[in-house]
Amino acid sequence: MIRKLSSLELLLTIVTALLLILCVSLSVVSWLSIQPKDPVEPTVLSGQMEIVAPFSQELKNSTSLQFKSLAFDIENRISEAYSLTELRLLYRTSQVLYFSPATMRVAVNFDLWFNQPIDAEEAERQLVTGINEAGNTGLVISTFTIQITEKKDQTTAAPTTATTTALTCKSYEKKCADGSRCVLRSKLCDGVDDCPDASDEDAATCATCDGQFVLRGPSGSFNSSGTSESSSRNCRWIIRVHQGLFVEIHVKFAAGNQDILRFYEGVGEDKTLIAQITPTAPSWIVWLLTNQSTVEFIYDDISIHSGFSATYRAANTSNLSDEQKVTCNFEQGMCFWRQTQDDDGDWERVRGSTFPPLTGPSVDHTLGNSLGFYITTPVSPGQFPKSFRINSLPLTPTTEPKCLSFWYHMFGENVHRLNVLLLQPSQSTAGIVVFQKDGNYGDNWNYGQVTLYLKTEVMVVFEALKKGGLFMDEIALDDITLTSGPCGPAPPEPTNVPPPTIIPADCGGPFNLWETNSTFTSPNYPHSYGDESKCLWILHANEGQNIQLHFVDFDIETVYDVVEVRDGAEANSPLLAVLTGSDGTAQDVFSTTNQMAVWFFTDDSQYGRGFKANFTTGFNLGVPAPCAVGQFQCQTGSCIYGDGYCNGVVDCPDASDEADCVKLQGNNSSGLQIQIDSSPHTVCADSWNSQLSLSTCQYLGYRFGEATLLPAQPQDSPFATITVTSNGTLETIVSETCKSEEVVSLSCDNQPCGVRQVANVRREIDQSAESIPGQGDGRVVGGYDAAKGAWPWTVSLQLRRKHVCGGSMIGRDWVLTAAHCIYGKNVLSWWSVVAGLHSQTDENSADVQTRQVDRIIINKHYNRLTKQADIALMHLEQPVNFTQTVQPVCLPPEGQEYTAGRKCFIAGWGRLAEQGSLPDVLQEAEVPLVAQDKCQHWLPEYNITSSMLCAGYAEGGIDSCQGDSGGPLMCLDDGHWTVIGVTSFGIGCGRPERPGVYARVSAFTSWIAEARRSNSSSSISLL
Repeated sequence: MIRKLSSLELLLTIVTALLLILCVSLSVVSWLSIQPKDPVEPTVLSGQMEIVAPFSQELKNSTSLQFKSLAFDIENRISEAYSLTELRLLYRTSQVLYFSPATMRVAVNFDLWFNQPIDAEEAERQLVTGINEAGNTGLVISTFTIQITEKKDQTTAAPTTATTTALTCKSYEKKCADGSRCVLRSKLCDGVDDCPDASDEDAATCATCDGQFVLRGPSGSFNSSGTSESSSRNCRWIIRVHQGLFVEIHVKFAAGNQDILRFYEGVGEDKTLIAQITPTAPSWIVWLLTNQSTVEFIYDDISIHSGFSATYRAANTSNLSDEQKVTCNFEQGMCFWRQTQDDDGDWERVRGSTFPPLTGPSVDHTLGNSLGFYITTPVSPGQFPKSFRINSLPLTPTTEPKCLSFWYHMFGENVHRLNVLLLQPSQSTAGIVVFQKDGNYGDNWNYGQVTLYLKTEVMVVFEALKKGGLFMDEIALDDITLTSGPCGPAPPEPTNVPPPTIIPADCGGPFNLWETNSTFTSPNYPHSYGDESKCLWILHANEGQNIQLHFVDFDIETVYDVVEVRDGAEANSPLLAVLTGSDGTAQDVFSTTNQMAVWFFTDDSQYGRGFKANFTTGFNLGVPAPCAVGQFQCQTGSCIYGDGYCNGVVDCPDASDEADCVKLQGNNSSGLQIQIDSSPHTVCADSWNSQLSLSTCQYLGYRFGEATLLPAQPQDSPFATITVTSNGTLETIVSETCKSEEVVSLSCDNQPCGVRQVANVRREIDQSAESIPGQGDGRVVGGYDAAKGAWPWTVSLQLRRKHVCGGSMIGRDWVLTAAHCIYGKNVLSWWSVVAGLHSQTDENSADVQTRQVDRIIINKHYNRLTKQADIALMHLEQPVNFTQTVQPVCLPPEGQEYTAGRKCFIAGWGRLAEQGSLPDVLQEAEVPLVAQDKCQHWLPEYNITSSMLCAGYAEGGIDSCQGDSGGPLMCLDDGHWTVIGVTSFGIGCGRPERPGVYARVSAFTSWIAEARRSNSSSSISLL
């Protein structure tokens, strides 16, 4: 029987249950309260910077001690910097990802983690502030290079957290197929698996020319058959044979192309260049002494590709004798001789005569004719001594003597020295000289021999030494042989050819000549004239007469030697002619005064016969007969009817009848004036419109025009009203007054211009910022790469497809540059202008536009000695199209002055240091303008005139250099970039208190406009 609970028992049961529920609830709440909250996902940003330190290959290996040490220092420096800023509580950590080489610096790529979302620009600003606050702690960071950006489409945990990342690669990287990592594009298809899935070496991607990439097996073949279909200009093959075997490659070139085959021992970054061959010889045999080898074919897009074919086979060379290692007649290749990679160039395998004439062999020694091969040093002009080496494989030590014999050829006025050295494999430059010959031995093959005692492992090295700045210095070798036993009796010593008679550079002048003594010649005519000559003849006529100069014979070195003719005896007399090559006999030169100066300048090598000239004096020589009354005389001398003058129709061959018909301001009027019947008429505002403003300014040589209206004044009379008829022609009505009582005042300029089309170029340059050389500034000398599209008006002037100078686009078909860039280089077909260029090796980019030049105008007051008026224009055969990477720059108003200390920019592809190397990518630099008196004090060697500008730092370090000439000095005015200077000259590059000097463009603005509106038919003109 079940007993019912009493009321008290029931109450106690309910209370107990409630207490139990409460205890459980409290326990749950307590447990929840002590659990960690959901972790906040950190924000990750990408960073880049450059540090001042030398780059080494060890920094490419993230496991190396050098990588880890430098990464540790940088990460600590970043942490220290943020600890001094407002972000100290939000900053979490950083991690260096990889290093890459920059110009004289190391580029660092890293990630930053913050505890909450943070703006990238704020993170960048605070990092720069923190580094500057911390000061110099041993690690020099260029704060100007720091860039922090969002890490897009990527969820990345801090290094201490193990999470999976969605990888995004940089533009210079490629993601592995499995998404595990990014690989530098330079490492793709290099024979080394950098991706875990080997997708960076995928044959389908890497196969180019003939559809092959990795070649395996004991033999095989490859060729250039697919170059026309290939999208690449490079093809690459990896050859792999069994361990312990080497590779013998036979190559056959088809004639007529300028392409290159390179052969490397090894693969990847550790490969070593062994041979670089071209079609100078139709067939080659190349030995590669590794079981893995790389072959590259580099071809251009200009030549007709006849191409090559090659076969290879595996070979065992482990038992090569010393005699086999050394002996070579070069008929099939370079045998086992190796080019030294750290010298000044490679020996060339050639046959027949060498260039230039009167130097080097005309036949080989083996066959004694032009079909046989030999090796020779390359043509290598320059100002410094050069060394060219080839070395044998290491020879085995032996107690028996061996005889090294060879034939050498040393012919040319400036031949220097041939050495034979014994060099231990561990040595780089030092060695024992066992044979040495100096000087010119004529056009003969001479026999040389030396007995070798090989007590240690050594290499035989042939070293040819060449003097600087000379062409006539080739040294050749043939039939190198090594035999057992000592050499026989020494051969007769060859006889040196006596040096030619030295022609002194000082011509002994200046020579003052009058008509009774009217014939003169270059020094030593008709034989070689002197090197580095500077000669002056001053020709005289009686007062009121002028001079006619005639060259009977003219033969000087093209471009490098020049005859200059000036209209007067003074240094600033206008140029009449600049002659080179065989130009002189083309036409006579006439003065307008009774004096004429003839200068002769030569360089340090090469020559011709020189010149022979005479002159006559008289009245109005070369001046055409006057035209009949009522006719207009063209500048060419021809006559046209008077009503053809300034009628809007070109009647003269040189368009001189329409050249000076419009003036922005008259002598007694501030209004626009036009010529009617040889009289100036001020233009009324009646019927004037914006289209007339534009067309008038374009006629005057500008790109844009805008009119303002002024009250007509009595002195403005007579007046003309211009209207556009229904058929589009202009009609002019002459009157004594204007109906509107207003006249047109026209302002012309180069707008639209000076505007970048690419946004966020280096975060848009702040010209107000203070900068210190070497501490964050871009530099042309040793400096920074400009961003693509940063300076879209900067062009590369190329002579025979080689960059020589810079220039600035000032319109669709006009380029502004320096006169000294063009002076003496009178062959128009040699010149081309490359616009939209960022990298010199990327001329095939879709952004690049290349144009030929059909006209060159040099300022007639240019003087190569004083550097005065160093400015010129080039006119393009076809106009460029304005794009994101091609735009015009603005020109300054006539006479514009600029304040000393103002920061402006230079850009160019000039040398990175004095006597340094040329960059590939366009360089930029910020430089302050220097006051004229201070510049004169720093450059007392020159007269710094009002038509020059100077820019640079007192401490040096930032400057334009060779190759930047003709390029722009630019300032930012009201959002538009203006070219205020043209790079002209300097003393050295980046030296203290040696600023760069620029032609002041505002001194030549009117000259530029006049030149642009001139329609001269002459291809090379002086104006």
